Amino acid sequence: MIPMKRRTRSTGTPAAPRAARAAALLLAVAASACARRPDEPILSFLGRTLKRGDRVVLLRTLDPEGTRVGMVVDTAAGKPELRIYERRGTRDYALVHTAQQGDAFRNLSLEDVDGDGKDEIVVTWEGGHLEMVEVIAPGEGHAYHSIFQNAGRQVEKRYSPAGQIEFWITSRTYDERPGEAPAYATTVYRFENGKYTETTKK
Repeated sequence: MIPMKRRTRSTGTPAAPRAARAAALLLAVAASACARRPDEPILSFLGRTLKRGDRVVLLRTLDPEGTRVGMVVDTAAGKPELRIYERRGTRDYALVHTAQQGDAFRNLSLEDVDGDGKDEIVVTWEGGHLEMVEVIAPGEGHAYHSIFQNAGRQVEKRYSPAGQIEFWITSRTYDERPGEAPAYATTVYRFENGKYTETTKK
């Protein structure tokens, strides 16, 4: 049988609470911006970049300086999209990366996945009966690239005793015989020696 879900440091939330949290975050951003000055660039930028029918699900800065911004938008086409913007000059933001991996957005967190002292972007999605995870790393010259993608019936973020993030992904193996309950196995992915390694636990 597929294992029951266990709590980790960062998990997804149901749609209604997630929307409420996103709305609260947007209000917090707006309040903070107004406290600094009414013409905060990120607020005017949002008004210019969103299209009719777009709904902001998440908005957060990706660095302490606020030069990189991550935004998840439920598009008018009905599929969520992650958009990463970088600030150019004093006021403008430029779109530098987009990602669409599922039918519903679950979570975005910043984690030092490879132990280099710099945060990567960890995004989780849902699609059909699957959960999906992607790790996006910033590169040279405003470039971003995916260093890990995978999916399964259940995706969990866990942490090793040393504090390194691991992805525990449970999937059906189809090893069961006729009449038996579905068989599942969990594969643990961790970044070691410059690449991801995997260990299967049945």
